[in-house]
Parts: sequence; structure tokens; C-alpha cells
Amino acid sequence: MQRIAFILILAIALTTPAADFERSNWRTQLYFQAEPYSLVQFSGEGELLNDPIDTELWTIPLSFGILWSPLFTPAFKLDVPFTIWLGIEAASFQFKEIQSYPEYQYNNGLEVVDGPSNRNEILSFYSVNPAVLAGFSFNIAGNFDLRVLGGFGLQRYSFKDEFLDVGREKVSYLKYYFVSGALEYRIAEIFQDGDLKIGINVRKEFEKRENIKATNSTNNILEIPDGYSGVEFESITNKLPVRVALELSLEFGKESRRDRKVRFALFDRDSVLIKNSEVKDTLSDWDCMAIERDYKLFLEDGDLPDVSASYTKVQFADVLESYLAYCKPADLNTKEHLYAALDSSKVNLKQYQVKQEDSRYQQVIASNDLEMMQMFLQYYPETPHRETIEAKIKVISDYQVFKAAQKENSFKAYLAYFNDYPEGAFHDEAETGIFNLVKEGNRKKDYEIYLKRFPEGKYVTEAKQALQEFKRGGKR
Repeated sequence: MQRIAFILILAIALTTPAADFERSNWRTQLYFQAEPYSLVQFSGEGELLNDPIDTELWTIPLSFGILWSPLFTPAFKLDVPFTIWLGIEAASFQFKEIQSYPEYQYNNGLEVVDGPSNRNEILSFYSVNPAVLAGFSFNIAGNFDLRVLGGFGLQRYSFKDEFLDVGREKVSYLKYYFVSGALEYRIAEIFQDGDLKIGINVRKEFEKRENIKATNSTNNILEIPDGYSGVEFESITNKLPVRVALELSLEFGKESRRDRKVRFALFDRDSVLIKNSEVKDTLSDWDCMAIERDYKLFLEDGDLPDVSASYTKVQFADVLESYLAYCKPADLNTKEHLYAALDSSKVNLKQYQVKQEDSRYQQVIASNDLEMMQMFLQYYPETPHRETIEAKIKVISDYQVFKAAQKENSFKAYLAYFNDYPEGAFHDEAETGIFNLVKEGNRKKDYEIYLKRFPEGKYVTEAKQALQEFKRGGKR
């Protein structure tokens, strides 16, 4: 197991540098299966049973599984038209009563005695098949996929003999092999890269289920033995040649082969743009935001907006190159449309980072966003708008610090606000907050501190009256 883990880690380490992690096509599938009809026959004998067991049971087996694709399809630009799966499952979970109220006899050494028919003895079972899986799936057409899996596992049968309020359990394990094929249909993408699918799964199991011991023998003849003592099933068989189940699955990370080819092609174009660009690694996050805002590089109903009234075709193509080379829009459709627009007027990347200061200033002032304003000052240290922006930063910071103090509603928070903003716009409100806390505490010391801190405050008269009350009442 350790060797397998080491090989897997090594493979991931080798493929990681070559993978395009803007969209690594990892895939995972969770599935749930239910067989609407399964007929199982139990055939066998017991030491004390008058008649052999030959019972057909109708069950509804349930199965759960998870599949994972170990292959990153963008690794080394490998365009694989199918998906390789590894996985585990807990299959064929089923349970039912096999037989009850048996007729049996036992020999106590003197005579053969018939057991009573009202002993209410029950023999039941439940089973589950844990297994490891491997296989592949590929798209047949449209939303239809075909998945083929093979696997190896253990069949776990647990038999329970309940007699006279005592339950005896016997567990048996058998090896088995299987192959399965599922026809899946994609219903909808319920969230990004998450597909909900339904399907029909056909499963064929191999390895015979024979000579399975269900209960232990009775060793002490002085005790009243149970009727199902020493039961051994000669065979447990599924009456249907194959098992058919309805499947509901959730698949994550699917990307079509067409999208992968487009992504590879556009990734190559990104590399060419960066290699031949005259501007080397000079666009910041701010530039990318400004490009989107100034030039409105988003799609409206699948088409690029008409910017001819504001920008020349050359200017717009210049911006497209900047955006595609350094900002790397993640949405494949948007990127494909932008490259299509760029092909109509190819120019060299050079002129985007000029003549934008005024438009950016208007955006910054309108945004009331401290981070954007500070970014603007870092980007344009010599801007003539510095004084205006710094004044607005001060006003907004003043307001935010006061609101934080008001939310905390403590002496410490309000006094910190006064210290940080001695000429703040919310001094009156902060003083009111402090005096409300003084009144709530109703302590002589707090009133004295208030008068000392605010000798000309709004609540001086009220504070002095409170102190007089303390003197008359002799309170502290």
C-alpha cells in the first residue's frame, strides 16, 4: 500500500509542472444505485431441519460508490477522449428474513422429539459487497455517456438466528469479481462544473456462492438446540442472469473535449502574446480592474459591446492584448470571443498604461472604497488629486472607526476613537455613547472620570447632578 501511495504522489509531482491549472480537468463522480427487482434463492440444509431450506427472496439491493479520475487531461496537453476511473463502492446492501417458524427435530439420545411449531425462531440475513473499481467512460453523443467498470471485492454475508430472545450471528466472506456498464444521461448542471445525471447500470458478477455456513452446530445435547443448528447453504444464487439498477449520480469537474482543444489553443496564444509583448510584467491587479471598467470588457448577450464611440479600433485591440496576455480571463467563452475580436485588428501591445488617470480618479471617488483609493495613490504618487483623495480617505476612515467603536460599545473603543481622530466628525456621537455607558453603570467614579475627560461636554450638568445625588445619599 505504501508503494502504491508513493508511486501516486510521484506521478502527481511529475505531471504538476506541465499541467494548466487554470482548469485542471479533475473529475469525481458520486453515485447511488437501487435495483427495483432482485430475486435471490437460498438452498441448503441444517442438522435438525426436517426439510431443506429452498427459499426465493425478493429484495431491493442498494449500492453507493465514488469514482475519481487520476489523470489530469491538460497535463502535457494530452487530449484524452475518455475518462479513466478508479474508485470504491459498497454494493448490494440488502437484508431480509429467510425463514421462520421452522419444523425440525432433534435427538436427545433416547428418542426423536418434534420441536414445537410456535417457537418463533427466525433466520435472516443482510449482506454488503465492498469492492475496488477501475474503468473508463466516454461520451456517446450529446448528453449520453457510457461508463464501463470492473472490480474485485468481498461479499459479506451476516446470518442471524433469533431464538428464545437470543440472537446468534454468523459472518461469512466470499471473493467475487464483476463487470458493469452504465448508460448515463446528463440532466442539468446544478452548479458550476457539477452535473446531475441519471442512468441504467447493468452488472454481471462472477464467482459462485457455494457451501456457505450460516449457523454453528449445537455442541451440548443437554440443551434444547435451536432448529437452525448447523445450517449450511449449498448455494446462494441470483435468479436473474444480470442485475439491473437505476442510478442517480453527481459528477464534478467535467469538461468537453471541444473545450479542452480550445483551451489548449488559447493557452498557446497567451504564451505567444506574452513572449512578443513590448511590456514585460507591468500590469497589476489594478490594471486588470481598470481595463474591465474603462473598456467594459464583458460580454453582453454573448457579444462584445460597441466601443467605437469612445475608442478607436486600434486602441481597443491594444487593450484586448493587454487583458488577454496578463489578466487571463477564466471564462472560456469570454476568452474565445475576445481573441476573435482581436483577430480583426492585430496590433502590438504598447500604449494601455497611459492617459487613464482621470477616468480612474472618477471611479475611485465614486466608489468610496478605501482599498481602491490607497491603490490609486500608490499607482499615481504624483497625482494632482492626492489632496482630495487623502481627505476622503480620512473621512471614510473616521466613519468606519467610529462605527466599529459604536458596535463594540465600550469605554475603551470610544476613547481609542478620540485618540485616533482628535478632530473626528463623530465626537458628539462618541461622547453620547460614553455617557450612556456611565449612566448604565451608575458609579460615582465613572461620572468623575467623564467630567475630567469632558469638562465642557454636552452632559456636564447631568453628570454634576448625579454626583450631588451620590453625596446626599452617601453612595460611592
